[in-house]
Amino acid sequence: MKAPSPRLAALDSTTSLPSGRATPREGALDEPERRVVRQLVEALLFEGLVSFRSAPRAPGSGFAAIYDRDFAFRLGQVPVRCVGAVSSFGRIRVAEGSIEHRAHGVWREAPLRQLVESLDVDAEARQRLLTELTQTVALCRWNRAHLAHHLRPRRGLSFQELESALHEGHPYHPSFKARAGFSLEDHRDYGPEAATCFQLQWLAVDARRVRTALPEAPERFWARELGERVYAELTTRLTDQGASWDDRALLPVHPWQLRALDGPALRQAFTERVLLPLGPAGDRYRASQSLRTLLNADRPEASHVKLPLATVCTSSPRHFRAHFVCTAPAVSEWLGAVVGEDPFLRDRAVLLREYAAALFTPSPRAQGAAAPHGAEALEGMLGVILRESVVTKLAPGEEAVPFNALTVVEADGRPFIAEWLDAHGVEAWVARLLEVMLLPLWHLLVHHGIAFEAHPQNLILLHRGGWPERLALRDFHDDTEYVADFLRRPELLPDLGRIDPYFDTVPDDDGYRMASTDDLRELFTDTAYVFNLADLSFLLERHAGF
Repeated sequence: MKAPSPRLAALDSTTSLPSGRATPREGALDEPERRVVRQLVEALLFEGLVSFRSAPRAPGSGFAAIYDRDFAFRLGQVPVRCVGAVSSFGRIRVAEGSIEHRAHGVWREAPLRQLVESLDVDAEARQRLLTELTQTVALCRWNRAHLAHHLRPRRGLSFQELESALHEGHPYHPSFKARAGFSLEDHRDYGPEAATCFQLQWLAVDARRVRTALPEAPERFWARELGERVYAELTTRLTDQGASWDDRALLPVHPWQLRALDGPALRQAFTERVLLPLGPAGDRYRASQSLRTLLNADRPEASHVKLPLATVCTSSPRHFRAHFVCTAPAVSEWLGAVVGEDPFLRDRAVLLREYAAALFTPSPRAQGAAAPHGAEALEGMLGVILRESVVTKLAPGEEAVPFNALTVVEADGRPFIAEWLDAHGVEAWVARLLEVMLLPLWHLLVHHGIAFEAHPQNLILLHRGGWPERLALRDFHDDTEYVADFLRRPELLPDLGRIDPYFDTVPDDDGYRMASTDDLRELFTDTAYVFNLADLSFLLERHAGF
């Protein structure tokens, strides 16, 4: 059902809007640019960044009937108009190809550059935004020219395959494929869409500059993770450089990251033997949708490897926040204890634990170790978090799909979930999905005082033949919040200050601990509803009349 936007409630149905707008035109902009333009305008309107007028739209005017309102606004001095709808939680949906600006007295489909250049923001911010958006368009164009994901339905793909084939990216954020610093070749080699496999690079790091949170002694841990043969090979490479594991720590690195970090700080670290290169080794990996989390292509049951990248995606830097790396295993153990002793959650929520972590700290952690010149450039740029694979959690007959697959439309024009809706009935399937997805998240919030960033990329649906069974959750280390006085079992909370003294001094709202339950409510509402289920609702309204 549609919820009226507060910005629309006061508008009279006779509001005067520019008349004579065209029906959809072919060929003005290509599909990638149209999509980025659409999501930019949707965000500007929904976030209230521009003032707009809106009125009901006359039926039969060229766009799908669900787009039942005309919108008009200005970007700077430029008049802009479009056709759209107000959907669940006030989300504004704009019909692709309907966005026009008025130039020299004529209404024309609005190109991306002209829209961005019309924004009333400072020049630096405008250029940064334009760079992110044009990079997004370029990578989408490459996908359409070189990949077949958009040409055939993906319903029969495995979880690992879907992590690559779900090329759509974020359905709301305009710069959903910015990947700052990535060339088209990098996109081909390291982006999830092409599913290119590659080995990790390995470093032997001065142990005084590494913080670790491993479940056992480093030698045993890495031999078990990598296999005895690979670990022995890396040991030989280390010995050949006149060093040993007595004062060295092993660290994997994304191959793109080594090239991206090439500069004075990294070169000095190599020159001074703070870092010793061991080269590529071990299994092959490929990128997941999140780009920096890698899936094992040779052993799907092996851990997922999260590595920092010196890039920006959806306007967020993808390096590690240093204080939220080695706390990851403790946070996972805490959540595991909460779920494990709760009969309601135990059979409903599956946690993909982050069970090991390590972080390179450029500043010395011991006397006698000098920091390389410009060492701050490497802060949060070299590290690793290992996470359990969902493959190891599947019960007999269960399959896993990334949650964002539920909202995409396939090459045959039908939703990814169309066959499930046909088999089980729309109303029954939706009711079951809400039970499986919402109730564990809500129970974790109201019963335990813990909120989790439940956006679609963090959720995995476990199902049998499309019938929802359980919910898997991932990425806890910087996506979890709590309010101390609201915790049901405060004694289970780990002493994070013992892991990192930062958490003994950090104020509320800067770490995991929030000051108010309103913060938890906002995180739950935004990620579970506004930017998650609202997209599913709009898909069901368009394709199933629900």
